[in-house]
Amino acid sequence: MPREFKPARFFVTMALFFFFLCGITAFYTHRAAHGRSPEERAGYAVGEKVGMNAPAGAKLPYPAELNMMAQEYFKREGAGNQQNWDLGFENGYEAGFKRAHRQ
Repeated sequence: MPREFKPARFFVTMALFFFFLCGITAFYTHRAAHGRSPEERAGYAVGEKVGMNAPAGAKLPYPAELNMMAQEYFKREGAGNQQNWDLGFENGYEAGFKRAHRQ
């Protein structure tokens, strides 16, 4: 004996499913904002701290200068893949610099 289709139950179930799906997507998107690998997240954290401590009248360095700074900090503090660490450092420095020097 087939059951009767109940549209209200169906739509409530679908709404809960999509709410849950959107929450999972938002969580993983936000988590990846600072880098996908551990080296990139570590570089981001160090770069953000260094960017926040930049002098008040300073301008944002050029990408080549940021790369040189990232390599220097990697030699002192970094571990793992240097390319990922450099990318995270550069992104973190820019974020920290912009947060500390809002114009």
